[in-house]
Amino acid sequence: MLGFFKRFGFAATVTAGLALMALLVVGKALISSDDEASSARAAAPSAQTGGARDGPGRQIAVVAVAVVRHGFTDAMQALGTAQARESIVLTPKVADTIRALRFDSGDRVRRGQVLVEMSSVEQSAALSEAEAANAAAQQDLRRFQELFDRGFASQARLDTVRAGADAAQARVNAGGSRMSDRTIRAPFAGVVGLRTASPGQFMRPGDQIGTLDDIAEIKLDFTLPETQLARLALGVAIVARTAAYPNRSFTGAIADIDSRVDPATRTVRVRAILPNRDETLRPGMLMIVEVRSNPREALAIPEIAILDQADGAYVFRIVSGDAGQTVDRVRIEAGQRSGGMVEILSGLSEGDQVVTEGVQSVRPGQPVRLGGEGAGAGATRPRG
Repeated sequence: MLGFFKRFGFAATVTAGLALMALLVVGKALISSDDEASSARAAAPSAQTGGARDGPGRQIAVVAVAVVRHGFTDAMQALGTAQARESIVLTPKVADTIRALRFDSGDRVRRGQVLVEMSSVEQSAALSEAEAANAAAQQDLRRFQELFDRGFASQARLDTVRAGADAAQARVNAGGSRMSDRTIRAPFAGVVGLRTASPGQFMRPGDQIGTLDDIAEIKLDFTLPETQLARLALGVAIVARTAAYPNRSFTGAIADIDSRVDPATRTVRVRAILPNRDETLRPGMLMIVEVRSNPREALAIPEIAILDQADGAYVFRIVSGDAGQTVDRVRIEAGQRSGGMVEILSGLSEGDQVVTEGVQSVRPGQPVRLGGEGAGAGATRPRG
């Protein structure tokens, strides 16, 4: 008997253990099924209630604005370089020593004002000699003219004396021109730049003494692709900005368009004029230029009202009926965008109201109520 238990006791123990484990697994599965069923029953009313809450039959509060007219232009951008209206480098015409400088850096000068005087001692003496000789020659001419009129001098003699007088006058003119070449005057009113020479310094033609700029207006040169030529015309407005004054914009107009297209870059050079009465802008500045051609008034709505989808752009328009207000999804054709506004080419009429807040929550035919800032027929009108 003891041998029997020794022989079969281990197998019986293993069998009993396996049976107990199977009972535990089955019981756990039954409990889990009951819990899932209870959860499903509890969730069913909630889901039904939620479906009713999220369904299209409930009114949703939205904000809408009216379709209004807004100013648009066909903008083109380019980089340009500012230049003075008139600009020269002050340099002598002859090689000589500077006798006097009549300006300092940053001075404002008037047209014709003497700026630089070069040494002219020899030229001054030569001019004085020529003036004396000319005075004598002119006196001889007057005397011989009187003798000729009285019949005491021949025509040939008078012609010889007149030629001598003319030559003497020419020598005076030449001496005056040489003196003038040693005096540099301002050819226009403007501002003198940094002085780069000193009195007593020997200068040659081409050596820089300073600069003179008229910056009451700025010439702004830039290039545009030849494909934009049809949109360019004299008088078209431009707006320019520079990193030196990030919070300011400078307005002007196109003054000239080059007569040729660059065959290498396929661009055309354009020149605009910017008023610069406060002389804020300086020659050489890099500026971002925006050409605003084809100015027009067009229907517009805020950008946030538009739903961009694969097959086009849509908006939700407010529709009023006997049962109240609903929304209708309308396909639109959009044009230019400017200042948060979008040009509407088709699909809407002036005065239509479109949803701007709540766009993602509504569906076509959804009942809505207008609420919040800017709602209703008197929605905030965008500034043109």
